[in-house]
This record gives sequence, structure tokens and C-alpha cells, in this order.
Amino acid sequence: MSLSAVVLAAGLGTRMRSPLAKVLHPLLGRPMVGWIVEALQALGADVVVVVHHHEEAVRAALAPWNVRFARQAAPRGTGDALLSALPELPDDGPVIITAGDTPLLTAASIRRLLAAHRGGATVAAFEARDASGYGRMVPGIGIVEQAACTPMQAAIRVVNSGLYVMEAGLLGARLPTLAPHPPKGEFWLTDLVDAHATVVDDFEESEFLGVNDRSQLAEARGVLRRRLNRAFAATGVDFADLDSASVDVTVTLQPGASIGLGAVLTGDSRVAGEVGPHCVLHDTVVEAGASVLAGSVCEGAIVHGGAIVGPLARLRKGADVRAGARVGNFVEVKGSVLHEGAKANHLAYIGDAEVGAGANVGAGTITCNYDGVSKHRTEIGAGAFIGSNSALVAPVRIGEGAIVGAGSTITQDVPPDAIAVERAPVKITLDSAERLRIHYRKRAAFRR
Repeated sequence: MSLSAVVLAAGLGTRMRSPLAKVLHPLLGRPMVGWIVEALQALGADVVVVVHHHEEAVRAALAPWNVRFARQAAPRGTGDALLSALPELPDDGPVIITAGDTPLLTAASIRRLLAAHRGGATVAAFEARDASGYGRMVPGIGIVEQAACTPMQAAIRVVNSGLYVMEAGLLGARLPTLAPHPPKGEFWLTDLVDAHATVVDDFEESEFLGVNDRSQLAEARGVLRRRLNRAFAATGVDFADLDSASVDVTVTLQPGASIGLGAVLTGDSRVAGEVGPHCVLHDTVVEAGASVLAGSVCEGAIVHGGAIVGPLARLRKGADVRAGARVGNFVEVKGSVLHEGAKANHLAYIGDAEVGAGANVGAGTITCNYDGVSKHRTEIGAGAFIGSNSALVAPVRIGEGAIVGAGSTITQDVPPDAIAVERAPVKITLDSAERLRIHYRKRAAFRR
């Protein structure tokens, strides 16, 4: 028999104080509601998502999951939201129902509730440390919302989690008969859970954290971060600190990879080598045997095996650091290839360039790639030596084995094995420094 699921994601989430729909707030590379859909689809469920506020944005965000949608015409409560999904559901069989703002819910817990389902309605419950705001599981009655609780019922700490399994036939028969509740005239899904429902009350409270504000969003992010990191560690990834590194669910980590304290890895990053402490990587590949050292920031880059980047380096989109190449501290590389063994050890900008194998780029060197209108390329041949504080004005080519003297501004091609030096002559005037200082003091005094 097929398995269906409904995710209630029509709410606005005003307490988030955000223009983004509550269920779309990101958690480690995935929208909040995406975590729930992922767990449901892991069980083979056909998922229907109920939408209203920010409808088009929710539809677009869930496109990768290929879910179906139902539209709630007006926000009239959870019962009405589920009723709007009824045409998308089969006539019989179990239906999982959950909210779109509980991203910590796991497939294992849903599977356990399914195993306990014997028809009718089945609800997951837990013993809350603080039951305020929860519907109470009242024996012989079902779910009683807090506003309707007697003092004795309000003292009950076993509460409704918001996760249900209900038979499609029950939904078809009873949803249209729900009565509205004053003062807002809302229809409550919890009215379907009566004294005949099956209650499984030993679930963990932490798994049902509802995300209603930014502090709860941060809490959920922390839980998911620890879950993911421990799952990666179980495959052979080494973490300096399981709790501080942040790795998106979209990232691929290979066994043997090493992730430093406080590292942040996002997007389509793929790491098999070493990522040092406090590095930030987005859409970046670090091959086995490569090292990205402390404090480096990389986006859209490739670091090949045997290459070393950092500390405190920046690789921008299109940076390609080949085997044995070295990009050192305070070096920025953009749209450039550093071939095998090439070095830019410190304080340089390499943009839109090809740096040949074994070439050395000195401190303070820049490739002047932008003329205010267009970008131009610089080519540095294999084995070339670029002295410190040189400016290579693109388009320009430095030939293989050529030497550019420190402090030169190069505006034309340098042939292979040639030496290029561009400097103004040094003028030295003896016994003049103190006289100049006296002149400056007099001028300053006159201005005062």
C-alpha cells in the first residue's frame, strides 16, 4: 500500500521578523521545510505540501524534491489546511501529517510511529520539561489545547508533538465535519485525535523543536550541525572540533579529510584534503593531499593534491591551484591558474592570469587586469621570476625563465630568458634631511 504525507507549510511566521517565509529559512544549506520533506521521502512517502503565505517562493524552493502542493485559500487553522490537501490524497491507506517548522524530525522517528499505527489516528507525544503552549494528552479524551485545559489537565506534562499518522478514510469522513473554534473561527486538526487514538508517548522532546523565532532557528541549526558532523566522522572524516565546524548538507567530505576548528563549508564544496581552522569554503574542491591553512577564504576554487593555500589567503571564483603550487598569506587569486610548483607566497594579487610551472611571484606583485572597462589576461611563463612590488599591466606576457626586477611596472611583453627592469633613477642629496625637517616645522608653525 502506498504511503502519503502532508506537510503543513502555509503559515507566515511573524515572530521570525523576516521577509522570508518561516519554512524557507536556511539550515545548513537546506530550507527548513526541506529537512522534513527529505525525512518523509526517505520512507518512500508521496509528499503533499500545503502552502498559502509566500506560496510561489515555497514552491520554487521545494522544486528539487518533486513534491505536490495544495493551496489553503485562507489561514483558518490546521484542520482547514489539512482539508485543502484532501483532494491530493488517496481514498485509503496511512497518511503522515506534520508541520513544516520541525526540521529536527527524523525518518527513524516517523518510521517508529508508523510501526505503532493500527488504524484510525496515531499521535506521537513526549514528556515536556515545560508544557506551556502545548496541547495536553488527556487520557480518555484525546488532545486538549492549553486554552481549553482545566487546572488538572494543565498540570499534565505529556504533550502533543504535532506528528500524526491517520487513515485517509478517517480524514475524508471527519475533516469536512470539523467545527470552528472561537474567537478566530479556526478549524483544529487536533479535534481528530479522540479517546480512541493510539498515543506513543515516549518520543524525545528535542526532536520536536518547533522553530518560531530566530533563537529557535539557531538552536535547530546547532543540533543539525552536530548530527551532520558526527555522521561525517563515522565515515572517516577527522574533525578538530565536532561542535564548532559548520558543514552544509550539500557538501561532500571524503574519508580521510581533515576539518579544522570553526571551519565553514557550504555549497557544492568537495573536500578530501585538509581544511584548517576558521577557513570558509564555498563551492570549492580540495583534493586529497592538498592543504588550505588557517583563516583562508575560498569560493569557486580548485586546490589540487600537493598544493598549499594560506594561511589567510583568498581564492575567488576560477582560481585553480595545481599540484605543488603555493598561495601564501594575504594573496588573492581570481580567475587564474597557478601551474605545478608555482609560488605566490605573500601579499600579491593574481587576477585573470596564467602562472607557469615553477614561476615565482614576489611580495606586493599585482596583475593589473582591469582598465576600467574590460578585463585582460596576464601570462607568466614557466620558471619566470617576478620581483617584489612589480605591476604587470595586462594584457602582457612574461616569457619562460624571464626575470622582472623588483619595483618594475611592465607594460609590454618580456621575451623568454630576458631581464626587465623599470625604475626611475635614485636621487640622493647629502646632508639635507635635517634642513628639510626644519623647513617643515617652520611651515607648520606658520599655519598654526
